[in-house]
Amino acid sequence: MTSYASCPPQHITTPDSVANVLQLTDLHLFPDPDKMVAGVNCHDNFERCLSQAFSEDVRCDLIVVTGDLVNEVKTEIYDHIFARLDATGIPYVCIAGNHDVTDEIGEDLPFEQRKFVAHAPDTRLLSDFRVQLNHWQLLLLDSSVVGEVGGRLSSESLTWIEQRLKNHDDPTVLALHHHVVPMQSEWIDNHLIANSEQFWQTIQPFSHVKSVISGHVHQEFAYKQDDIQIYATPSTCYQFEPQQDEFGYDKDAKAGYRWLKLEANGELSSRVVRLAEVSASASV
Repeated sequence: MTSYASCPPQHITTPDSVANVLQLTDLHLFPDPDKMVAGVNCHDNFERCLSQAFSEDVRCDLIVVTGDLVNEVKTEIYDHIFARLDATGIPYVCIAGNHDVTDEIGEDLPFEQRKFVAHAPDTRLLSDFRVQLNHWQLLLLDSSVVGEVGGRLSSESLTWIEQRLKNHDDPTVLALHHHVVPMQSEWIDNHLIANSEQFWQTIQPFSHVKSVISGHVHQEFAYKQDDIQIYATPSTCYQFEPQQDEFGYDKDAKAGYRWLKLEANGELSSRVVRLAEVSASASV
């Protein structure tokens, strides 16, 4: 079996020229597979999301994991995740989130009392990486900042984005971990990408940018800006209360994932599926 972790896909071609992309995000796996957070077992939910997605009547052409694969930066957790993704036999790509480069010590303490320990990202996480899917391109970006919760795109990444968009006029999806527009939630909006204005200035001249997908916010979100569809996707583990200025878990919201359907004519459609909300006849 090909190890996609060591050889990420650069070109994917499908027989019907349609690409179905499964986005998973914010796995937050621990060394202890029995670890619970807010009443949720993160390991079990990750497995359940994978199993449920593959039970749907949808051909999966690419899996995209948009950061926070782990809750503690330990190589053995990544080994487990990449082995599990390899076992699907489906090409996949993974990018870093803040928890992939920062250990947050004292999560039971008020935020200002916690300690943040910086780590280099696992070498299997991708940055400034392009995947060609039929006549679409997916640009994978690293918005993580070592030792910090909030995000930022480096000047090198912004230049790379601009060059890719200038050189390729295929319809484009950009993927990163941190959100790029406010969520109307004060505490989480303190941690969106710090240079969001530069990001928008970089991509706005290019009408072939169709969508930006992200994680980080542990909730479903859809918004349109300058004809660009912006999606945030629920975590595969626990969820956050939306539109709240103070941190809180949403105990009623189930874990989930997102499907993106990239059509041959340049159209994009998307839907979020929550655990135990799938039927055998579901389609993107």
